[in-house]
Amino acid sequence: MFNTLAQGFWVFTSYDGVREMYQRTDLFSTESVTAWNPEPHFSWLPLGVDPPEHASFRRLMNPWFSPAAVRRNADEQRRICRRYIEELVPSGRCDAVAEFAIRYPTEVFLGLMNLPAEDTEMLVQVVEDFFLGYSGAAPELAGSAYARIKEYFGTSLAERRARPRDPEFDILTYLVQATVAPNGEPARPLTEDELLDLCFMLVVAGLDTTRAQIGWMLYHFATHPEDRRRVLDDPALVVTAVEEVLRYYTIIYGDGRKVTRDEEYQGCPLKKGDMVYGMTSAANRDRRYTDPDLFVLDRKPTPNLAFAAGPHRCLGAHLARSELQVALEEWLRAIPDFHVDTDEPLVERGAQLSLTSLPLAWPVDRTPR
Repeated sequence: MFNTLAQGFWVFTSYDGVREMYQRTDLFSTESVTAWNPEPHFSWLPLGVDPPEHASFRRLMNPWFSPAAVRRNADEQRRICRRYIEELVPSGRCDAVAEFAIRYPTEVFLGLMNLPAEDTEMLVQVVEDFFLGYSGAAPELAGSAYARIKEYFGTSLAERRARPRDPEFDILTYLVQATVAPNGEPARPLTEDELLDLCFMLVVAGLDTTRAQIGWMLYHFATHPEDRRRVLDDPALVVTAVEEVLRYYTIIYGDGRKVTRDEEYQGCPLKKGDMVYGMTSAANRDRRYTDPDLFVLDRKPTPNLAFAAGPHRCLGAHLARSELQVALEEWLRAIPDFHVDTDEPLVERGAQLSLTSLPLAWPVDRTPR
């Protein structure tokens, strides 16, 4: 179908159509990933680079977010997660978004980046400002937050140049010393703009998405006690529960791509420069799933598009899954009985479908498991 918003764009809603959009990088470019903004204001590296150049930048980052790297970080994830939750337990209530879902993945990220944990509050606020602006609610905030993120990492990169750390364990030193050879060119160091764009992408793509997904996960188990009891009785269900949260509560509503050439595609007369929009949220409710509009806690594992597909598939997918599983395990361990603590409607923020607030409450007369 065709949406007339802004300059207009074609919309794909089926699982196969959206998956092919992600995979057909020859036809659908990531030069712009916002369907209603063909000329982007921000640089999303490596997302905004098409193959084969994309692979040169992606290979730099893959080792830091591989399954093995995530496993090495697992104990630290759990320690951080448990600390945040156990600090909340005695109060019997909290805003689960503001007091947990934002802070936990941000501190994990800072640990991975070998940056000070005390920068958590600052990064929480600047990422909030960016997405509030990016959603259209306060456009001026997006530009200022973008500049603050780059200033923060510019200072950190300069410090690594002056006092390098072990590149085996410090990603910023690793990047400062790394080389790339895009399109078969001779290997060269990353430019300052490329380094800052990579850091910007890691922050905005990694922190807000996990925050949003944790919020909806806790919302689901607060409002579906029967599912909560099943996971408490059978902790092995945590893995399938997280996969169903990713499918059912798809927080990235969709992705845009720019058409690279004229082509008739699935009945759409595409022209070079046109924008298309793959509705990931619709694809994850496609008829390929049995009872797609039901949350099935033990659904047989079926691939979904929560982390996109193709060469631009989410770099941090393994980390996000791990953080979600740890969050659910630790929350249920410490707070097995909880409910939404408001009669007011819950509000989503645009850009990525994140709850702006999630008041939860629970009894406090028990000891965590």
